[in-house]
Order: sequence, then C-alpha cells, then structure tokens
Amino acid sequence: MLKKIKRIKKEEEKTTSANSLDESREKVLAKGRKFKYPFQYSKHKMIINTILIAIAALGLLLVFGWFELYKVQDTSSVAFRFTKVLNLPVASVDGVNIRYSDYLMIYRSSINTLEYQQGKLDDSEDSQMLRQHYKRQALNSAEEYGWALAKLNEAGESVTEEELNDLVSYHMQINGQSRSPEAFEAIINKSFGLSMTEYRRLLKLRLARKKYSELYDSRANKLAQKAKDALKSGSDLKAIAASLGDTEVVSYEKTDDFMSDATLDGGRAIKAKGLKAGEVSEMFTSRKGDCYYFVKLIEEKDGKVKYESLEIRFTEFDKTFVEIKNSDKIKEYIEVSDGTSGEEIDLNPEIK
Repeated sequence: MLKKIKRIKKEEEKTTSANSLDESREKVLAKGRKFKYPFQYSKHKMIINTILIAIAALGLLLVFGWFELYKVQDTSSVAFRFTKVLNLPVASVDGVNIRYSDYLMIYRSSINTLEYQQGKLDDSEDSQMLRQHYKRQALNSAEEYGWALAKLNEAGESVTEEELNDLVSYHMQINGQSRSPEAFEAIINKSFGLSMTEYRRLLKLRLARKKYSELYDSRANKLAQKAKDALKSGSDLKAIAASLGDTEVVSYEKTDDFMSDATLDGGRAIKAKGLKAGEVSEMFTSRKGDCYYFVKLIEEKDGKVKYESLEIRFTEFDKTFVEIKNSDKIKEYIEVSDGTSGEEIDLNPEIK
C-alpha cells in the first residue's frame, strides 16, 4: 500500500511539474508576442518608406537631369550616356522625334575635331560663340538626318549593315593604307571623340540622307537618266552638261592639276584611278551624299589623276526641309541661337 501511495505522489508531482512547465512556456511566448507584431508592423512601414524614398530620389534625379539637359544644356560625356540610355528627344520634325543623343554625338564630334586641329577652347567670349555655332549646326544636322532616317523606315527602306560595313571598310583602306580595326578605332576616338559604335551611328545618319535623295530627288534622277542616255550616244561630259541646261543643278569641271586619293572631291579622284584614259565611269553618289557624279579619266601619273566630271546636285531634300521649317513643323526643346558664322566643321569627314 505504501508503495502505491508513493507512486501516486510521484505521478502527481510529474503532472504538477509538467503543468508548471507549460505555464512557464506560455508566459514566455506571451511576452514574445508583445514584440513580434510591433516588429512586423515596423518592417512593413520600413519597406513602404524605402519605396517612397526611392521614388522621391528617382523624381529628383529626373528633374535634375531635365534641368541639366534642357536648361543648362550639359554636353558632357555623362549627359551623352544619359541621353543614350533614356532615348530622350531634343526636337520634333513633322512628328518625328529627334534623338538628343544624336545631337550630342554630332556636336561633341565637331568640337573634338575643332580642338584636335586648333587646340582646346577656353572660356572666352569667342570660344562661347564658337560652341553656340556648332550647337546650332549639330542640331540642324540631327534634325535633317533623323527625319530622313524615319522617312526611309516609313517607306520600308533602311540603311543596311552591309552598306555601313562597306563605308567603314572604305575609310579603313583610304590612301592605300590598310588599318586594323583597333588602329582605326583609335583614330576615330582621337579625331572625333567617338567609339566605333557611335561612329557607325553617325555614318548611318549620313547614309540615310544620301539614300533619301537617291530615292526621292526626281529632278536629279531625271537629269541623271538624260546624261546616261547621252553617254550611250557618244556625247562627252562637257557637251552633256551644256545640253542638260539646268545650271542650278548641273555643272562641269576639268582639273588642271593632278589629284591624289587624299583630295576631298567627293571620291572623284579615287573613281578616276579605276578607269582607263578616256573612259567614263558609271554614275555614282558623292561621299557626302549631296550629288551624282560622272567622271572621265584624262591622264594618270605617279598615282595621281587628271579628270573631267559632270555633277548633278540633289535639291529635293533641302527644298522639302525648308517647307517643313516654314510650316512651323519643327519643335525644338532646347534654345540654340545661330552663334557665330565661323568656319563650318565637315560633318561628313574623309578619314585621314
């Protein structure tokens, strides 16, 4: 009996101990709950605050970026990269948005070329006027190029990678020198301050305007066809120029001196070198894309040539763009005055 009583007491003690343990655990958990839910609330609030701060910071960044680009008109490399990433517009031409990055690319390459040739610009009034002049020039070119590219795309046309590669290859081989891609890119960077990707973009814009004229300049195309027909009948270039009669567009030239490949003549000397004496070339478009040429080789000596040429200039693009301007269909989002009437930088350079 005594053993039974002791066993019962031990079981009661265990039960009591277990109950006490449960009570203690519940007390600890209860205390923990007091901190758990406020912490969850604080964490939720922290996430919301972080999102609000991020949105505010982004808003401030956009406002600062807008102010720097459209008011201050920052032209630094940072601004250039910023406009490329966000694809911001600098103007609108008859409903076509013109890339801010294209404008900065043209402007920065022009200033880089100027400073490479003549030394760094300072903060003088003359230098400021020069910068303003090249801003105006770059914006005009960006508007014309961008509009031409858009119109080509609308017509189902484009500047192909093959055309770009051909033009780059031409520049890499100019003057009979074969340059490696690395050496050529170094020249591009030094001369124009552009990467190869940016340079290809500049060439694409140039080719777009050239291609637009080839497709839509009916005046030049009609005169070119007449010249082709006259050549088949045996007429010479001087007589053809006279017969076409449109002196505003058509001109004849005969060189007195021998010209080298380095001559900036739209590619005529190079084309003439591929001919036999007395032979006339097929019609081709100038390197700048501003006219058609026919070239006749007169004489070649020591790698240089004398030639005759018939030029038929493109006018339709300029005429169309003047009409767009006069119709107030160009909206510019930055204020750029004409600045000085200083020397023009060639935006269609021959690589040396």
